[in-house]
Amino acid sequence: MPGDAERCREHAKECWAWAASTNNPSVKESLTDLARRWTRLATEIEASRILFQEVGRVSNVTSENAPVSITGGARKTLSSCEGDK
Repeated sequence: MPGDAERCREHAKECWAWAASTNNPSVKESLTDLARRWTRLATEIEASRILFQEVGRVSNVTSENAPVSITGGARKTLSSCEGDK
């Protein structure tokens, strides 16, 4: 499943295990690089999730405290312009 940090970490562990079990330096290097990429992807997914949660939290707090939403204000402005025609 895309966006699953745990699954990415599982793939990384498999790559590390395969890299440790091979004697071929080229294969070992490729598997090690792949394991690092899976680990980095997992970290980026987790960081993105945290960021989206924080943005949502801030957005909710802002919209609860704002007298008029930005979107609502823009719609009001557009509809009042149309009435002037």
